[in-house]
Amino acid sequence: MTDQALILLVVLLLAHYLGDFTHLSTPRMLEAKATGRSISWIGVHAGVHALLVGIAVGVIVAPTSKVLLLAVALEFATHFLIDTGRAKVSASFPSCATTDHDAYWYLLGLDQLAHGLVLLAIAALVT
Repeated sequence: MTDQALILLVVLLLAHYLGDFTHLSTPRMLEAKATGRSISWIGVHAGVHALLVGIAVGVIVAPTSKVLLLAVALEFATHFLIDTGRAKVSASFPSCATTDHDAYWYLLGLDQLAHGLVLLAIAALVT
């Protein structure tokens, strides 16, 4: 992994943290992710992540527009699918929807691992 790819990966992980664990994730987005209802809010949430990825890739790598669009589209699509999948599992299995159960934490960890692997793939693809 090149220095540029490593720097990009760190910035992408930071951007992911900002998109998931700060005010950039609104109560409506969090509710949609928890219940699976109103997937349009999951789409807005995925759009926030795609925008953050676009900024990070654009600033650090300065790729062609096609490569930048690919990174943004990949982040949007995968973030939407991962979070929609998690929401459906949480809606189907109540133990996955409450912090009082181990299943919630296992699912959260799997969700974050999946997002991290996507970011690793993006860093590898664009650098």
